[in-house]
Amino acid sequence: MTWPKLLILMALLSVGSAVLVGAVSRSPASLRDAKPGVEAHDPALGSSFTDDQVRRHAAFRGPGYLAFVLSTLLPIVLLVLMARGPFASLVERMEGVRGGWIVRTLLGAAVVVGLTTIVLLPLGFVRGYLNAKAWGLSTQQPLDWAFDQVKSLGVGVVVAGLAAIAFYGVVRTAPRTWWLWGWLAFTVLTAVLVFLYPVVIAPLFNRFESLEAGPLRDRIIELGDAAGVPLDDVLVSDASRRTTAENAYVAGLGATKQMVVYDTLLENSEDAETLFIVAHELGHRRENHVAKNVALSSLGLLLGFALLYRMGPWLMTWAGASGIGDLNGLPALLLYLSVVSLVLLPVQNAVSRAFERTADEVAIELTDDPGPGVRAFRRLAFNNIADLRPNPVVVWLLYTHPPIPERIESFLSR
Repeated sequence: MTWPKLLILMALLSVGSAVLVGAVSRSPASLRDAKPGVEAHDPALGSSFTDDQVRRHAAFRGPGYLAFVLSTLLPIVLLVLMARGPFASLVERMEGVRGGWIVRTLLGAAVVVGLTTIVLLPLGFVRGYLNAKAWGLSTQQPLDWAFDQVKSLGVGVVVAGLAAIAFYGVVRTAPRTWWLWGWLAFTVLTAVLVFLYPVVIAPLFNRFESLEAGPLRDRIIELGDAAGVPLDDVLVSDASRRTTAENAYVAGLGATKQMVVYDTLLENSEDAETLFIVAHELGHRRENHVAKNVALSSLGLLLGFALLYRMGPWLMTWAGASGIGDLNGLPALLLYLSVVSLVLLPVQNAVSRAFERTADEVAIELTDDPGPGVRAFRRLAFNNIADLRPNPVVVWLLYTHPPIPERIESFLSR
């Protein structure tokens, strides 16, 4: 397939996917505006939600599952088409570029990441901006959203470029044991990215300030001490510049560990609810879930590289590459990564859900009161428009967190 044919076909698939998701996302304004009153946050209601609430949330979340499927398939189709000819012609044209294999690798990675981003852009705009705006989740203007996409593209090009250089550098240095050294190199790269994320990548998208001194900050610090994870600071993210959704998270490794709370959470929740959610995040810190995720990623990388070592010759032949170190095979390598990641997704998500349950248990332990947790998660369910009755298969495949009704039930059972 030639480049013009590939680009035309992918443009049609890209726009068609966006139109399809837009069509199935259409819902009357009366449904979108049917937000529950404050009484719906009553902890006495437990995990009970009305049929109307379930239908309203399903109307928003349902098309999101379709968007996930399409956003997964589009890059796979692009990589298959690129691997079968067009990318090789691009690599051939880059032979005269100065800078040797490193520059050519950077350029090749930039082309793949750039095309993937462009192909997903219409779908992302419909789902991530138009639909989120219609349902009151997005607070952005179109130019702000577009600027975020440019920044994401820049980060993606840098990370993909470094990963590609690391891979081909290892293959060139250790042509027989590249899979083992590749596993080690990518484990280190994963750890470095996790380490740098809070201090390098996150500030590109949000501003962070220390939580102002006061009773809430003092109680959060006390919770950290009780959890055995002393906090030097509690950061507030200006999430409201993008969304009305509420959240808190921990990130980083070692010296870059951070506790971050969304400003939307602080604005909408009572202190007791905020403390429960912070206690949940402290559970992640106490149980070292970030470091454990890096270790589990390393195990996945080892299995992935070992399998690639066995499948590499066949994969490179299919892509018309001379060997695993041939840049012509880059789309095939990324295709392999996409498929393996998709296969492992349910396992990865199952581990994530287990970590979340453990963090919930720590939150109950630290606060000694499930009431604020029930109130907080009922409010989060409505404010973030969570799926209130998700299909178990969807949960198994896609959910990184247990469904909110299940989490509320676990609070009440203690």
